Amino acid sequence: MSTLVIGNAYNEHLVGDLGALTPERRDALGNISLRLAWLLEPGDVLVVPQPVTPAFLHHLLDLKGLSADEVTVLVPPPGRFGDGILTGDRLLDPGFVERLRPVLAENAVDTVLPYAFDSAVAELARLLGLDKGTPGFGFLEEGGTDLLNSKCAFRAIAAGRGLPMAEGVATGDRAVAQGFAARMLAGGRPVIVKQDHHAGGYGNDILAPHPGVDPIGASRAVLLQDPAAVARHFDTHWAAYTGGGRHPVVVERYHPDSVPLTAELEIHDDGVDLHHVAMMRMRPVLDGIAISPACQTEEQRTAFADGARDLCVPVRAMGYRGLINIDVILTPDGEMLFSEFNGRLGGTTHLHHIGTRFLGSDYATRSTMLTRNSWRVGSMEQARAYLAERGLAFDPATGHGVLVTCDSTRRCGTVEYCIVADDPDTARATERALALATA
Repeated sequence: MSTLVIGNAYNEHLVGDLGALTPERRDALGNISLRLAWLLEPGDVLVVPQPVTPAFLHHLLDLKGLSADEVTVLVPPPGRFGDGILTGDRLLDPGFVERLRPVLAENAVDTVLPYAFDSAVAELARLLGLDKGTPGFGFLEEGGTDLLNSKCAFRAIAAGRGLPMAEGVATGDRAVAQGFAARMLAGGRPVIVKQDHHAGGYGNDILAPHPGVDPIGASRAVLLQDPAAVARHFDTHWAAYTGGGRHPVVVERYHPDSVPLTAELEIHDDGVDLHHVAMMRMRPVLDGIAISPACQTEEQRTAFADGARDLCVPVRAMGYRGLINIDVILTPDGEMLFSEFNGRLGGTTHLHHIGTRFLGSDYATRSTMLTRNSWRVGSMEQARAYLAERGLAFDPATGHGVLVTCDSTRRCGTVEYCIVADDPDTARATERALALATA
């Protein structure tokens, strides 16, 4: 049987206010959904917000040993935010739903796998008869993933499991949020303000009591050196932080120079499987991934994996089935602090599929995979030619080289690459060679 894969990354379910983003930013974020093409198997149907360039699809299918007639890629009509992001109105467009029906029947599609299982996906699944074949559908249909993509819900569940977290508050009360921030800043400690529903570090602010605090996991650092400045900041930004008062916020102590790690796990009827632990490369928000045994010590990896599995216990008991991404930071003092979870596909899901297909199930402990989201090239064709001419293109026979994992050239003039090597030094040397490329 086959799967309907839906690339609804950064939709209205995951982003507090899509209208606050520029059309260019929405285009860039929606383009990330094209990564899901790496998940395709024969008979699968992929729905994405933007067309997949023939050169990118050929690159991907050729490496996977598939032909173009074995998979189907569809793009719905534009919606209220245009054609950059796959919003619910596009997914549920009546004409598009009717277009899907015969395609799914022809390919014997019996389950749905979205990037994020929101209410629009649940409605579409019911309309197309895919609800019974989708594990955990009851939890998903009732909005369960709202809990699993909430930073506030995360703090409550993690605290209940006794997992270490940064000192902080989850609240919809401005006085509580502002008061915590003011106390931290008065003591010389920076804080991070996190919107409850957002992804990739977007929507977060660092509030700093002194210059020199570099933002990691946030778009900016704001200097606030007295209580009056703190009050003015919350006057100006409280509505944005809370989505016009609809959502609470998280305010936590910020630990500068920490290393952010993420783990992807799969929750199923029989238990929980760990896919990998990865380091998030921030500039200052997420711009790449490093999966390598050298990114953390064995002790750190074990502690993270144990804590992540423990966090999955109540999540599994609630009825969730599927992928979950759990983040921690490693502070300069050696603390491991759990920071959030996301019950959905994530920025490393396609890398897991690439790793298992080309390197084996133990890829995360014996190889290095190094990615950047934005290698500037003129076109997908130019990227492939550059890699081929210099002998850098990925070779499935050796398991080494560079794959183009997402093509953003139409909208952003960039591609995302993934370097696969035996060790970090070799991967970094290849990355330096890519940095010399010019469009």
